[in-house]
Amino acid sequence: MFLAVLLLARIPCLRADEAAGAGEELDKTPPPASVKAPDPKGEGEGFWSRDELTGDWGGLRKKFEDAGVKLDAVWVGQGFRDFRGGITTGNTAASTFDFSVLLDGEKLLGWKGAKFFMDFQDHAGPDPSVNLVGDVEKFTKLNWTPFSQVAELWYEQMLFDGKLRLKIGKVDANSEFSVIDFGLPYLSSSTQVTGTFFMFPTFPDPLPSVNLFFTPNDTFYASFGAYYANQHDRFLDFSGTPYSAQPTAGGTLFIGETGVKWKQLAGLESEGNLRLGVWGHNGVFPKVDEGEKQGTQGFYAILNQTLWKPESVGAKGPTGGKDGKDSKEKKEDEDPRGIRMFLEYAQTPGDVSLMDHHIGGGISWTGPLPGRQCDILGVTYQYVHLSDAAGLPKSYESTLEGFYRCQVTPAVAVMPDLQFIANPGGQYPSALVGTLHVEVHF
Repeated sequence: MFLAVLLLARIPCLRADEAAGAGEELDKTPPPASVKAPDPKGEGEGFWSRDELTGDWGGLRKKFEDAGVKLDAVWVGQGFRDFRGGITTGNTAASTFDFSVLLDGEKLLGWKGAKFFMDFQDHAGPDPSVNLVGDVEKFTKLNWTPFSQVAELWYEQMLFDGKLRLKIGKVDANSEFSVIDFGLPYLSSSTQVTGTFFMFPTFPDPLPSVNLFFTPNDTFYASFGAYYANQHDRFLDFSGTPYSAQPTAGGTLFIGETGVKWKQLAGLESEGNLRLGVWGHNGVFPKVDEGEKQGTQGFYAILNQTLWKPESVGAKGPTGGKDGKDSKEKKEDEDPRGIRMFLEYAQTPGDVSLMDHHIGGGISWTGPLPGRQCDILGVTYQYVHLSDAAGLPKSYESTLEGFYRCQVTPAVAVMPDLQFIANPGGQYPSALVGTLHVEVHF
């Protein structure tokens, strides 16, 4: 064990976690299936320094990217152990594989500002919340029964010198809305999107949509989306039942979000943002107690803030998303280290949603050990109030999560995670759950 730790300490950590380690452009995020750390030197040579495990394919990968075709593959494996409480103690495991293709419309077709994206996703293994814990917050974001699908298939067009962006197709809404930038490295679903937004079109069920984004400057933005969010849509679902994540048989979800970023504001040059969102759905929902209701709505507020970052000589540029959807050039001398935090609050009526109030927050430290500038140490606390209409023995569920993410190589990360879940589902004994998360970029 000592030799293994010594070896890890000597491996150059060439990439920083783009969500919690860079934080330069907080309005751009990777898909929720993984959090990848970019290679600042861009070398890609040798097992310990290559950006992807399979390398550059003898120069072929770079040739594809120069031509406007970016290929990416990510495998995430998770092993779970319920040590106590919940539905039952025991072990289980799950995995998710993503293969994505990003096409640059300008390089391939001469369409300036155009992008095409496709992501194939295969999920294996049982739902650990259903089989072990019984929690409603879902202690891991990659949480569902087996399925395979084209999770995303969209076209994006930049207009008016980048001030307006249009995205049409099957979209993971959490790549655009309700993004908790500094919550991405955690496992808990509540650090990705609030559980009160219970029909949100993200994993396991992104949905067809039309999205419009207005960014007039580096400080302010406004976004709007309309999603065909219901069980009837099974577009590009090959196997399994990801569509059953939707509680309605019909209807459309409308969502609007606005926010500010203050890195460019005089006297507030720290990395941070505030996001405010409102949503409404016009479908027919089963009520928590009995009967049905036409339509429901809710809102959320998210604060992301860097508390400390070391002085970096000549640090110049931001990082981009894992799949390159909104990638920016990564500069060699950027230091990923820092302490970052997030806060979130959300609310929705408790007549159709089991979770009607949610509050949470977390703090993470990137580079906590000398020579390990890409590793991340983090802790979060999440609390949800459970609807009085449900008549459950307990009125709330809460989760305390701690993790340490070790960037073994730029392409491989290993993360042990421990969560204490109080009152799972408002009815089961408090649980202690451990997860070993392994992430490989091919």
